[in-house]
Amino acid sequence: MDIAATWRRRRTDPAQPPTPGTYQAAAGEGITITVAQQCQVAVPPVPNLSPDEVTVTVTSQRPGVAAQVTVGANVNSPDGGYQGPTTTVGHGGFTATSGQVEVGFVVLPSGWPVLGVGAEAVWDDGAEHSVALTYVELACDPWVWWRWPIRLLEALTLAYRNITGTVPPGG
Repeated sequence: MDIAATWRRRRTDPAQPPTPGTYQAAAGEGITITVAQQCQVAVPPVPNLSPDEVTVTVTSQRPGVAAQVTVGANVNSPDGGYQGPTTTVGHGGFTATSGQVEVGFVVLPSGWPVLGVGAEAVWDDGAEHSVALTYVELACDPWVWWRWPIRLLEALTLAYRNITGTVPPGG
C-alpha cells in the first residue's frame, strides 16, 4: 500500500491536502480505521523525548467474511506538500469470528507532525479490496529530533569525565 498514491487517486477535491482529521474510505461495505496515540518516555530516559506509541484498529464492515489486512503509515508536512514514503507497520486478518485487527508501532520524532495511516483488506470471497486512510496530528512533540545529538554529546562527555576524571578538550 502506498498512502500518498492512494490519497492522490481517491481524493475528491484535487486542491485538498491531507491534513489532520481527513478520512477516506471506499463507499459501501469495507473497513474503518481508528488511531490512538500515547506519548512514551524514551529508554534510557532522555528528558523531553517522548515518541508516539500508535495503535491502529481496523474494523471490518463485512461480518463473517475473512480477509488479509495490511496497515501502513507515513509522515507528512502540515500543509500536505510533503508525504513521506509508506512503511508497512503490520499485518493481520479478519476471520469468520473476528472482525478486528490491531497493530501497534512507535513513531520516533522526525520533524514531520502529521501521521498518515492506511489499511487495505483483501477479501477471501473475491470482493473488491477495501481501503481506508486517515491523517492525524502526532500527539508528542515532533520537533525534538534535534535534541538527540545534544543528548548524545552530553552522555559522551559524562562518560569521558567518569573514565578520565577530566573534562574533554574544548569542553
